[in-house]
Amino acid sequence: MFDNMKIKLKLPIILISFALISAIITGVISYTYAADQLTLSAKAKLTALLESRKESLIHYFDIIKQDLAFHSKAPTTRDATIEFINGWREEGSDSETILQTLYTKNNPFASGQKESLLDAEDGSAYSVAHRKYHGYFRNLAATHGYYDIFLVDTLGNIIYSVKKESDYATNILTGQWKDSHIAYAFTQINRNPSVNNIYLTDYFRYGPSNNEPEAFFAAPIHINGETYTGVLIFQMPIDALNKVMHVTAGMGETGETFLVGPDKLMRSDSRFFGAKSILSTVVDTDSVNKALKGLTGIQFDKDYRDAHVLSAFSPISYMALNWVIIAEVEKNEILHALNELAIILTAAMLIGVLFIFFFGFYFASNISNPISNMTNIMERLADNELDVNISVTQRDDEVGSMAKALEVFKSNAIERDKLQKELTHMAHHDMLTGLPTRKLIMDRLQDITSESDKDEQTFAVMFADLDNFKTVNDTLGHHIGDEVIKSAARIFKESLKENDFVARIGGDEFILLVSNVRDTEAALEVANKLVIAIKTGLSVVCATIPVTLSLGVAIYPEDADDVTSLIRHADEAMYRAKEGSKNRCSR
Repeated sequence: MFDNMKIKLKLPIILISFALISAIITGVISYTYAADQLTLSAKAKLTALLESRKESLIHYFDIIKQDLAFHSKAPTTRDATIEFINGWREEGSDSETILQTLYTKNNPFASGQKESLLDAEDGSAYSVAHRKYHGYFRNLAATHGYYDIFLVDTLGNIIYSVKKESDYATNILTGQWKDSHIAYAFTQINRNPSVNNIYLTDYFRYGPSNNEPEAFFAAPIHINGETYTGVLIFQMPIDALNKVMHVTAGMGETGETFLVGPDKLMRSDSRFFGAKSILSTVVDTDSVNKALKGLTGIQFDKDYRDAHVLSAFSPISYMALNWVIIAEVEKNEILHALNELAIILTAAMLIGVLFIFFFGFYFASNISNPISNMTNIMERLADNELDVNISVTQRDDEVGSMAKALEVFKSNAIERDKLQKELTHMAHHDMLTGLPTRKLIMDRLQDITSESDKDEQTFAVMFADLDNFKTVNDTLGHHIGDEVIKSAARIFKESLKENDFVARIGGDEFILLVSNVRDTEAALEVANKLVIAIKTGLSVVCATIPVTLSLGVAIYPEDADDVTSLIRHADEAMYRAKEGSKNRCSR
């Protein structure tokens, strides 16, 4: 791109470009760092809010549980249950119809206010009990935030309720509401009416209460802590739960906390959808799915409104409830301050660009002009004008240093070629033996393979490995090992023809190329001679430890017709020789 551009133009462009790139990189890093810090801060805050809501929710249920346990054991509840049961029985087999007529159908108060009736004034024992205890239970429900309070006898008859809705005076085991969750709560207690047994249902829509979401808390009632006589049930509306979850302090404009059940339906109302959310809005997000598996964490996710949010999630279990609690805030709100900062940084960068542009051209020109003069001098030197006057040597800056270096380059040019040849030789030959290395033998094999393919020549590749060499090194020392390697290399060269080739490719591994072999027998004959020569020659160098040769032979093109396959075949043959008795060749 810049190869054909004059340095007077190239240098300013490069300087300005690098300055701009540096500014952009700095801006991006600053933006990324700030985003990370804001995200970390938001995560810490959101996690703390999630834990706070979780603790508040458990505390809310604990208070109700304690309240239920207290009132289920209270003398007032016990006495009321006994008197309501007696009044129910006094009405006979038509007790359900009679009581519904008195307290529901003929109730003078409007629907939703029927709890205002204190006494049906029919003179019955039931109405006497109702006048005596109704104010107590109605006040308990109103002050503690319960939608309704029920007393149920052991047969499943709702002998009392505050609200007097359509479930009042019915049997929840056989009647219209036998499949409702109040019936389920009663059944759980009725099966095990031990003193401390308490059961809580999940929130579901309850028909008698305008099909609103309700949950039921149930506990057994005992006489003197012994005789099981009925069940006390609190009906809890969603409003109290929403108050716990809808605390917006610290949540900003888009933050909220909510609950999700195992069916992935909301168990508290959305801050944004209102009362239409609970048991209607499906929340099938990655955060919810992880929390339902028992995981706790925080991540960016896409929520039930298709908004990109930072979502903190955790499972929450209380008695029979297994819910998920979610705290989230929109990503855009988290990064709002950062986006404003990005605008300021962009404006500052544009101002900086103008400054860099003008300063860059001035500074680059001050450098490029003397460099251009140096270029002319170097071009003349490249044309072998070695008598050229390097006038800039009088300069004291880097350009003057470059001119002095040119004088040194001129005197070192002759030596460079000699040194290059020596380095090339060192790169392709083993320092200990002077033999070619793997690179050179591979090139040679590639060449002879191509030549032999054309001329239909046969040659052998031999993979050689010295037996017991490691023992020599470990026992006698590496200096003896080096002598063994050098002697082996000398024996190989002396044993092969002038056109043959030997290379050292590892510690005690060699590759031998034997050209123009007549057939397999001729190749094996050469191999056996090498085995004998190594054993005889190395016995002089290392008399105490016998160093022998394991040799693998591959014939071209009989065993393989490419370099890689030939070497692999020879290597495998060598290992077969070692696995045998060593000191031999194998094919």
